[in-house]
Amino acid sequence: MRQVITQPSLADIAGNRQSFARHLKAANLSPKTIYAYCGAVEQLEAFLSATGMPQTVADLTREHIEAFITDILERRKATTAHQRYRGIQAFFKWLMEEGEVKVSPMVNMKPPRLPELEVPVLSEENLRALLKTCEGGHSFEDRRDAALIRVFIDTGARLSEVADIRWTPGDDETNDVDLHQGVIRVFGKGRRWRLVPLGSRSIKAVDRFLRGERLLKTRPSFFAACFLTADDSVAERVFNPVEIDFDDVADLWCATAIVDEKFTERY
Repeated sequence: MRQVITQPSLADIAGNRQSFARHLKAANLSPKTIYAYCGAVEQLEAFLSATGMPQTVADLTREHIEAFITDILERRKATTAHQRYRGIQAFFKWLMEEGEVKVSPMVNMKPPRLPELEVPVLSEENLRALLKTCEGGHSFEDRRDAALIRVFIDTGARLSEVADIRWTPGDDETNDVDLHQGVIRVFGKGRRWRLVPLGSRSIKAVDRFLRGERLLKTRPSFFAACFLTADDSVAERVFNPVEIDFDDVADLWCATAIVDEKFTERY
């Protein structure tokens, strides 16, 4: 007996969501943006199904979208609701362009108001305490962590940008580290490349890391990421390389939170 494959209706959210994802990829948006936008649409679809609301895009009204956003605000942070709002807004804008709906149900809607949050900033004392845990050490981890912290201090680059830095000496097309010029190349927000300068201490720390005997002998030839994890694992997308012992630091910050917020906010 031949198996029947049920395809989602092109008029409902599921069918349009798949086409919306293809549109975003064709527009060359970043994978993170595509994931966020499509995730918002998928969550809207689940909410409408769970509450017995319409599943057809042409039948959705402002009240349905507001009920979805309100549900998020009751359970999550305002920033999460704001992100979902932007994803749904982009979805209905595309539906209008494609002629799937005549008018977006989000016309005249405004995104959830975001409260002003004060982001904690690392003090000079905090930075010295962080560097003290690794700078001057001779292990692979010490050299790597000192180089990472120095790069973050000098550049204010995002975690994802630093995680994707490639070190391929001899290949100008892919190599992102130029210690002679004192710059690194990062691929950041808006899918744009930019050069960021390094100070003398950062250059020294990165050079010391790349000179490491273990690194030179064991780096896999197929792996271009500059800052490896301790076991040389290919971890470009789940990168959390800073494994510092925070016992001597006043607050036990998560390393990811430090580089994502405190370093970028400070600079």
